[in-house]
Amino acid sequence: MSEYLIIIVIMLVIYFVLVRNKKRPKTDWENLPILSEYLKDKKAINEEKKTLCLYCGSDQIINKPLKDKKENPAHTKSYHTCSHCRVILWRSEV
Repeated sequence: MSEYLIIIVIMLVIYFVLVRNKKRPKTDWENLPILSEYLKDKKAINEEKKTLCLYCGSDQIINKPLKDKKENPAHTKSYHTCSHCRVILWRSEV
């Protein structure tokens, strides 16, 4: 009987050490660059200091809130997308 108890305890320790302590994978929103990282590319700004889309060159960029209630419960996260080619460009948080 005590052998089974030892095996169960060892299994629980392994579970909590290996499985529960894993890093949480990044979400799609977290994988997007922030504005300062996005602006490091020279094509992201024109002569008039307007932010441009890296893919089509448009300066019409829309701010959209992140709608996932689990990932954004305080409604502070948003992402910015090009209105022409509809590519998501960077993320922001208020």
